[in-house]
Amino acid sequence: MITPYIVFNGECNDALEFYRSVFKCDEPKALPYGDYMPEGSKTPPELLRTWVMHAEMVICGTNVWFADEAVPVDKGGSIKLSATVPNSKEAVVVFDALSVGGEITLPPTETFYSVFHAAVTDKFGVNWNVVAEEAPKKEGTP
Repeated sequence: MITPYIVFNGECNDALEFYRSVFKCDEPKALPYGDYMPEGSKTPPELLRTWVMHAEMVICGTNVWFADEAVPVDKGGSIKLSATVPNSKEAVVVFDALSVGGEITLPPTETFYSVFHAAVTDKFGVNWNVVAEEAPKKEGTP
């Protein structure tokens, strides 16, 4: 099993709220640094106390992990997450929500495998594909 782990630099709580609203997820399980410090660790800086040490939330049936890193985090990178939803109507809703404050990298298009495939880098720098499971209608079929 591979678990996606998305890291931020102090924006994790905002990102959790954002993804929860986009994907209509349940409340994430989250542990701030201030609630847990490993034995022998020094007290974290005050700002770090409210940052997320670890969080988990199920998005589109996949358990995704989140955290704030105490070191700078480059936005984006070499990982792209794909949100696969049942139909084009739901794909439009998710894509439009992820696009707010972000940058569209692939406008919505129909492909041989889906009526809707689009890509966006959201306002937190996370790269997303949004794909509908709904197959395109073959030419000549009603």
